[in-house]
Amino acid sequence: LRRLACRRMVAPMGSTVDAEGFPWNALVYDGRLLRYAPDGSVDRTIDMPVKKITSVMLGGPKLDTLYVTSMAKPPLPRFPGDGVLSGSLFAITGLGIKGAAEPRFAG
Repeated sequence: LRRLACRRMVAPMGSTVDAEGFPWNALVYDGRLLRYAPDGSVDRTIDMPVKKITSVMLGGPKLDTLYVTSMAKPPLPRFPGDGVLSGSLFAITGLGIKGAAEPRFAG
């Protein structure tokens, strides 16, 4: 196991790994996606238009679209909603990254 860089008190949520082997993590309550380098440092940051992002995955016909979901309802009163974008699915293109194809179970 390796400790990954994170400077703020946030909750890591959904994760994925791209074809280069770099992990991505959605930081719920912070509204940022982080891509980590093999040494654990932050390689790339994407600020989202909502704070409560919940999951991240790569998909699409060429596996080059980064999909991000957000929480529909605030779990606690101290975390207000994200307005009309609550419970959204975002598709981010043009990042120059690809996902790895998942092997299918053959039975």
